[in-house]
Amino acid sequence: MMYDKIPFDRVKAEVESIFPAATMEKWDLEPDSIHKLADNAGIKLQWKKIDWWTSFEYGHIEVSDDKFLSVLFEQVKPTVNKVIVVTDECFKDKLAYYLDFKDFSEFAATTYPDIHQMDFFQRHDLIFIFPVDKLLTVLHHEGYVMQFKNTTP
Repeated sequence: MMYDKIPFDRVKAEVESIFPAATMEKWDLEPDSIHKLADNAGIKLQWKKIDWWTSFEYGHIEVSDDKFLSVLFEQVKPTVNKVIVVTDECFKDKLAYYLDFKDFSEFAATTYPDIHQMDFFQRHDLIFIFPVDKLLTVLHHEGYVMQFKNTTP
């Protein structure tokens, strides 16, 4: 399974291209910081509570990768292009994963667990950036999901 790793400064540039009016100098690849960046650009992000999150968080239910994907991309389905993925583990070397979205299910099911000795979907923050679609999807570790697509030409 092929993937690349790209530096956080490149990832941040992609996020900034989704919120082009933002003028914040210091922000991080974390949900709350991205929310402030969007707010700075005059964009009000809509966060939706995941109804089963607490049960998942406390280990009362198992949640399949497919169920996570259906919740993450419920509002806006990405086209089959490249995706940049930021997980908590990416902060160690400040490099994000960059792969074809068509390969994401395999990456989440086998490649990522082989690299990190853990399931891809955790009770952590996850950030997905689709540069071609100008789509940003964020999973907040408190059980909220947000999608924003820049539709400006």
